[in-house]
Amino acid sequence: MLEIIFGLLIMGGCVVFFSRSPSFGIFGVLLQALAFAGFICLLGLPFFGLLLVLIYIGGMLIVFLFSSLLSAERYPDSGWSQSLVFFFVFFSLFLPYIQSWDPLVSFLGYGPLIKESGLGELFGAFGSFTLLIACVLLIALVIVLIFSFQHSCGTLRKL
Repeated sequence: MLEIIFGLLIMGGCVVFFSRSPSFGIFGVLLQALAFAGFICLLGLPFFGLLLVLIYIGGMLIVFLFSSLLSAERYPDSGWSQSLVFFFVFFSLFLPYIQSWDPLVSFLGYGPLIKESGLGELFGAFGSFTLLIACVLLIALVIVLIFSFQHSCGTLRKL
């Protein structure tokens, strides 16, 4: 399972690195966020994995909307061929090393890093801060959507 998660992380990084437009780069970011959330769930913290997906993808959605608003490409190029070649070469070279981590992982185990009994106190104390962050992300998303609908043919697109 760890090999699949590490493969998704590397593939997401390759997609982000080799994509020439933000329209295709967002898929790599989504892939990496889902792989990190899966890794955190394997460590025994599924709630933090869900928080990572919701907050990180929410923030990246705002960045993606800004970059697609300012991007002037009508038909963007994907760059998938370079990404797939790099991914294939990387895994053909480093797959034996990744598979050799299995005895170490089985020795350490997949147990949780922290106990979840104190999470209620943590989120009870910082609940207002979490609500503030959620409101700021929502306001930023609304502002980006307003900019994108008002200035679709305006001066922001011609930068």
